[in-house]
Amino acid sequence: MRMGKVVFTAGISLLLFFSSAGVMVAQNEESFVRETNISKRDAVLLSVLFPGLGQMTAGHKVKGVAMFFSGAASLAVYMNAHENYTTKLSTYDRDKEILDGMALSGRTSYTEASKLYNNIKKQSNKLDDLNRTRNIALYIAAGVYAYNLFDAIFLTSTSTESKKAESRGTVVVQSALVDRKPGIVISKSF
Repeated sequence: MRMGKVVFTAGISLLLFFSSAGVMVAQNEESFVRETNISKRDAVLLSVLFPGLGQMTAGHKVKGVAMFFSGAASLAVYMNAHENYTTKLSTYDRDKEILDGMALSGRTSYTEASKLYNNIKKQSNKLDDLNRTRNIALYIAAGVYAYNLFDAIFLTSTSTESKKAESRGTVVVQSALVDRKPGIVISKSF
C-alpha cells in the first residue's frame, strides 16, 4: 500500500516535470510575438476558466501550457479514480449484503463466509486506496488552480507590457509573402 503511494506521487511529479520540460524544449517563447493586446483583467478571467489560459494569451506560452496540462492531467487522474471508486463501491456493497444474508440465514459454511469476508476486506482496502488517490489528485488540481490564479494576478505581465519590453530589443515582426503565400517573418538581430 505504501509502495503504491510512492509510485503514484512519483508518477504525478514526473508528469508535472515532463509536461513543463517538454513544452520548454519544443517551443522558444522569444520566437513568438503577439499581435493582439490583452488586458490583465482578461488574462485573469481566462485563468479563472481553466489553468494556463490567461498565461498563454498574455504571451507566456510555456508557463501556460505547463499549467494547462498539469491541471488537465490531475483532473483526469481524479475522474478515473472517482469512476473506479464508484464502480468498486457498488461491488463492495453487493458483497456485503450477501455476507449479511449469509449471517442471518445461518445455513452457510464457515469457509464460504470466510472467503467472502476476506474478499470484502480486500475490496475495502482497495476502496481506501482509490479514495486516497482521488483526494491527492483533487488537492494537486486545486494547487495548480491556486498557483495559476496567483501567477495571473501577481506575476504575469500583459502582452502589452511584453511587447513594450520586446520593442526595446531588436525583434522585428513583418508580414510578407513566403512562397507566394501570406506569412509572418520574425527576425532578430544580435
